[in-house]
Amino acid sequence: MAKELFGIVSPVMGEKKDYPVILLDKSVQADNRNILRKYGEVHRRKMRQPDMLDNDDVKNVTPDGNPIIHYHLFVKRSTATQYLLAFTKAHIYVWNPSLKVWDERFTCGSDVEEWDTVNYNDKVIATNNSDKVIAWDTTANFTPLDNANSGIEYSGGLYLTKAKYVTTFENFLILGYTHENGITHPQRIRWNAIGDENSWKSGDAGSAETEGSDFITGFKIYSGQLVIFKEKSRILQRLVATRDVWNWVVMPGNIGCLSNHSIVEDTLGRVFWLANDMTFREMEHGEISRDIDPFVK
Repeated sequence: MAKELFGIVSPVMGEKKDYPVILLDKSVQADNRNILRKYGEVHRRKMRQPDMLDNDDVKNVTPDGNPIIHYHLFVKRSTATQYLLAFTKAHIYVWNPSLKVWDERFTCGSDVEEWDTVNYNDKVIATNNSDKVIAWDTTANFTPLDNANSGIEYSGGLYLTKAKYVTTFENFLILGYTHENGITHPQRIRWNAIGDENSWKSGDAGSAETEGSDFITGFKIYSGQLVIFKEKSRILQRLVATRDVWNWVVMPGNIGCLSNHSIVEDTLGRVFWLANDMTFREMEHGEISRDIDPFVK
């Protein structure tokens, strides 16, 4: 469809001609790339990529040479110091802004496919479904949570040795898709005693099996509730003042989530994800695939 031109005419002043103008080369710098220009106007431009540069302004790759598969930004509340963590399949690194290098903070027992991280009690908690759940308080390296040789002890002589997902909700640390006492539990969540990441077998600590045989695929807090995403369903979790600790409501529609990495939240608090029916969805309005189709393409 051809562009239709029109003019602006004032009944008093006649045709309006004092439009503000600016030359394109004055508004776009030489190092900008991949701009979308339409009708002589810049409608969108690709922003500069965030690079970690060394002292010679050369891009600084991770010491193990592996791609970064997960980032985590952590602000230590006690000192107001900001840390940027990078996670590869083999290591965890923290960016050293003084020396402009990546400092190693953890070595995986074997190569991993993904990481999940969260801030809790002024520490970073990380899990990768291979190593023990680990914690970092910025003073040294990551160490196993609960500081036990066999992992997190949740009962006398019984240990949780790995988990796929981690989140925080109502001052609880919650693990999902756990491996406990030598058995994998894809539908299980386990939580600590409120406020204490080292206490898992007393107080309010406990575990529960989510409804259905489909596996847990991630967590997200939405509208004051925790959403437990599963392969074919979603469960809303609320805190209750009983020994049960949690109340669960299964959301209707048999709509689940394909990937933890697809769960995102925008600046307005809206939660989006890639559903099991291969559609993009938003918590309140449902399917939005058609609305975002031009942007996806």
